[in-house]
Amino acid sequence: MTAVKRGTWLFIIVLGVLTAITCEFTTQLTYLHVASHVAILSAAHFALVHPPEELLDGPGLTLFDLFTILYNSRQYGFVEYAAKRVAFFHVFVASYPAMISFYFVHGSLFMKGTGSRFPELLDHPWLWLTTLGCSVIGSIIYCIFIKDYEQWPIYQYYRDHPEALTEVQEVITSPETFRIKFSQRTLLLVTRDFFVYSSNWKFVAVRMADVRLQVDNTRMPNIPDENEGLRYILIKVSFRPAYIPPFTLSLRQDYYRQLNDILEVPIFVPPHINVPLTIMEELKEDFVQKISTNTRYTHRVKRTEKDPCFACGTEENIVKLEKSCTGQEPRAIFHNLGLRLTPPCESCSCTPLWCSGCIAQIFITKQNVDNVNRYEYDRGTAQCPTCRKNFCIRDVHFVDFDYIVEETD
Repeated sequence: MTAVKRGTWLFIIVLGVLTAITCEFTTQLTYLHVASHVAILSAAHFALVHPPEELLDGPGLTLFDLFTILYNSRQYGFVEYAAKRVAFFHVFVASYPAMISFYFVHGSLFMKGTGSRFPELLDHPWLWLTTLGCSVIGSIIYCIFIKDYEQWPIYQYYRDHPEALTEVQEVITSPETFRIKFSQRTLLLVTRDFFVYSSNWKFVAVRMADVRLQVDNTRMPNIPDENEGLRYILIKVSFRPAYIPPFTLSLRQDYYRQLNDILEVPIFVPPHINVPLTIMEELKEDFVQKISTNTRYTHRVKRTEKDPCFACGTEENIVKLEKSCTGQEPRAIFHNLGLRLTPPCESCSCTPLWCSGCIAQIFITKQNVDNVNRYEYDRGTAQCPTCRKNFCIRDVHFVDFDYIVEETD
């Protein structure tokens, strides 16, 4: 109980005071008043269900904070606590008809003096009282039905695999578990052996052997160009036991790739779906294609003295920086703050060779830092990692090796 935020208690107290004050009905409402009141009540009801987290979650003014008053997470295991939370949220939504009918009963019964509180078509106290009684009874029946989580399909899985209840506790407490935080209260926890998804509306905790992950579709959110890296991929999550209903996850592209690295069996991609590359990967491919049209550089070296890429030390060194641009190439780039000119290229006399991936990363990252429109990135310049001289994309050349004959003893 001590873990409940102070703002939650304040919210309850203020809500109670305001409710008591509104009992003093003295004037008749118009249709517009009633419609606005119902709209406000509906907005407040569903704002508790789907709160703007930045605004309400910090002060503790969400439905989850109200839930923590009734249930302390320290007293329950993960599965039981997650089930109670899902049941609580579903029952709260099911209570919406009772809340609306209570508004009309409240206005009718507490009207002071003579006359009616509502317009003629809405002034039926016994009708609203009957509606309130039916909706309350319906909510209670639904609560009794849903709160018995041992009858849920997911609990059948735990009866078939009792060891999973112990395994899930280890997964959620292990620091090595891969975690994706979709929102303040929605988490995905994955290991090579276990899959856990928990939100206010659903929870699943099963062995990875009983999960099938498949790319269902791909989409890109409607966002500005400079944030295009945040693409989303829809993942259909289905289960070997047919009684567990499938659902769909919307994974950000970077999370999708990280999750694929964790899984022993990668996420299945149907042949008709192409998972899009990240923006950086697309630009790297475009960079390599563009420099392939530049003149090639001949490098003489002994086979025994050939080194890997100077930057990563693992890939083959196949790229050389050497000034070959004329200075007449387009240098104007439309920056997000306006038009800007890139600095002129300089002669780089460094001896190290690079792989195409490292040079592409260095060049493109410089353009991204400057928030350049990605379709004009090739007009920019970057600095040589060793001598800091400026070079453009026309100064990057693939290397042809002319191997020097080794002298024999």
